[in-house]
Amino acid sequence: MIYLAAGFVVLYCFLLLIFIVIWLSNNIKYVTSNVTSLTGITVIVPVRNEVKNIALLIESIVKQKNIVLELIIVDDASVDETVRIAEKYLDKLDLKILHLTDEERGNAPKKNAITKAMNLAKYDLIFCTDGDCILPENILNQYVQMFQNEKIKFISGPVTFIEKGQGFFVSIWEKLQIVEFASLVGSAAVSIFMGKPNMCSGANLAYRKSTFLEVDGYQGNLNLASGDDEFLMHKIAQKYPDGVLFAKSNECIVQTTACGNLNEFYNQRKRWASKWTHYESFVPKLLAAFVFFVNVSTLFLAFTFSFEILITRLILEFVFLGLILLFFNKNRAVAYIPLVQIIYPFYVIFFGIGSIFINKTYTWKQRKMQ
Repeated sequence: MIYLAAGFVVLYCFLLLIFIVIWLSNNIKYVTSNVTSLTGITVIVPVRNEVKNIALLIESIVKQKNIVLELIIVDDASVDETVRIAEKYLDKLDLKILHLTDEERGNAPKKNAITKAMNLAKYDLIFCTDGDCILPENILNQYVQMFQNEKIKFISGPVTFIEKGQGFFVSIWEKLQIVEFASLVGSAAVSIFMGKPNMCSGANLAYRKSTFLEVDGYQGNLNLASGDDEFLMHKIAQKYPDGVLFAKSNECIVQTTACGNLNEFYNQRKRWASKWTHYESFVPKLLAAFVFFVNVSTLFLAFTFSFEILITRLILEFVFLGLILLFFNKNRAVAYIPLVQIIYPFYVIFFGIGSIFINKTYTWKQRKMQ
């Protein structure tokens, strides 16, 4: 048993080395120029009860540089002042505010909201984000330039968390989430660089409307509330193997809100874990299973005092995560990597088992979903 566990961790260390090399060797090479493009882009934002965040998001869209854009906000029965705040920007932007009806909502409200907006979008280039995000001022211009290459069909962009720093323990909680999420973003980026897209975040996506329609959008996974990002990327990657890019640029980093407490974090991660068993492609399932068994093996080796291999894992992980955090300009979070490394195996095993055996229902946006 110890040899099997050691084998999983050694293989993982070898992959970490590859990940480090690939991350370092891939830089943004697909921006054609800094010349202003007249190509427009449609920004689609599904929202529900985002009164605390919506103004910050729209302000960041107003500040976009050298870009022709329209903004479509699709409200999903908000019971706060989200829509009223958004309406204040009607004279500052080419802005449409749509409302998702009960009939349109279905089992996948976010997917159906995006699809509704897609039908009214002026432009072929689509950018999707969430109501609790803040965009860097040059991101849309960067994406329009990338799409000047006709081979590009889908762009996955980097996402990190806003640091509000409201108190000592809140600051620690935010930094732990920043480190943990950086591991997902880094792994997702490397998988795209390798031509095997696996993960992405719905907070920072861009694609062609024509391609969305060509692959029938979300048809085939409308039974799941989650997966508006990864299922679509997998469908596009299957049809266009060279058409998916990761935007490794500091000008493309979207910031979003970290989970405020453990209950929110649990429901968010449960939502994410609920979709991996539904992937049609074998590769994402294989990777999910591999990560699970690596962490089981890690705990086994730790409890049997086999520390030599584990030290190698910790060092390589520290280097990889450190590189991602430095890219995000989250230098202070680097010190929290060891703490995340201690917690992470327990976290992966818990949600790995939970994705199969625990009830798939979770609470999201004050609703029970699955």
